[in-house]
Amino acid sequence: MLKRAMYTLAAAGILTAGLNSAIAADAGSALEGLGPLLAVAVPEPAAPVPAAGVRALIPSQEQYNTLIWNGHSRSDWYEWWYYKVVVPETREAFYFCYGVVNPWDISQSKPASRSYVSAGSFGTSENLEQTFPVKSFHAQSASTLVRIDGNIATDRRLKGRLPGPGGEELSWDLSLEKDWGFNAMGWTMYQGGISNIFWYPAQASAFMSGSINYRGRTFLLDRAPAYQDRNWGTSFPKWWAWLVSNHFKDSPGTVLASGGGQPRIFPGIELYQGMAIGLLHKGREYAFRPGSGDPVKMDINFGKWEVSARNRAGERIEISAYAPREKFLLLKFMTPQGKEFNDYEALLGNIRVKLYSGEKLIADLETDEGGIEFGSFEKQDFESSFSSSIRLQ
Repeated sequence: MLKRAMYTLAAAGILTAGLNSAIAADAGSALEGLGPLLAVAVPEPAAPVPAAGVRALIPSQEQYNTLIWNGHSRSDWYEWWYYKVVVPETREAFYFCYGVVNPWDISQSKPASRSYVSAGSFGTSENLEQTFPVKSFHAQSASTLVRIDGNIATDRRLKGRLPGPGGEELSWDLSLEKDWGFNAMGWTMYQGGISNIFWYPAQASAFMSGSINYRGRTFLLDRAPAYQDRNWGTSFPKWWAWLVSNHFKDSPGTVLASGGGQPRIFPGIELYQGMAIGLLHKGREYAFRPGSGDPVKMDINFGKWEVSARNRAGERIEISAYAPREKFLLLKFMTPQGKEFNDYEALLGNIRVKLYSGEKLIADLETDEGGIEFGSFEKQDFESSFSSSIRLQ
């Protein structure tokens, strides 16, 4: 949830010494034996730690779907695992999120420190969240496996329950089948400390099966279009945006994953704005990354997103997205510094994508099951935002 957010980085001229070129074997699936969990505890720091609390990672994409925190740093830090699914038969949509803020803070010395599980139903316009002590959070750094007080999330399994209004509860028991992951940030994802927030759509396209129970209804899923991403970092950007879908009309196998915003890069620069875009179409991946020097233009008004980009191969993409006010849920996230971030998200929005090779149109795609999101520290006035042309970014 960016969903979502993000982040690609600086423009073409930004390079860093010490790009890690070692590549290791994939961490493998966490479901092959849920195995002993890496309990988050407070070790005594024995040596200097990597910038921003990042483990000394090797550039293998699946490593970034695991616990990133290095186990030593006591700096501000957060991580979350976000999942979404649309049930085609009923036009219902749900999200699930598992997270931790300041994983080192077992003593809860900072007000924002906590672990949490949140979920929401877009059909009933309700979202639920339950917070837990930091010590209730357990995760692995070698595979995707998160446990928070009995709620479990991996790259192939999702299980949990949350108390709901009126004594009801929201519960889920789901399996995931990965279809496509996209390294939105490119080489910048491997550089801890280059940004205050990182985004990796590890399963930009997935299929979800199982059951969701809420308000007396049971939703049965059979390979429903789904999505899973990761966010981690030290603080939040000034704003973020997110546009995704893996269910386009008359175009099976097409996937869009795009996200970005205005992060802080290096030691406090907030001038950069950008959005990374990945499109899988007819088995081919098209990438547009500001960190690779690809120019991206954005014009974001509430409820309507216009994004265009061109890459070095001469390919061009145009994205238009829209959702009415009533389709948005307000999700609240807390930064490690204790600031509240307002995230407006819709999972049944309209997205149209045009793809060009040079000046030739090679794809014209549309979905009404698109994920659309905008987040910032400012709480938006929905009525005025949707009735006027307020430019958000």
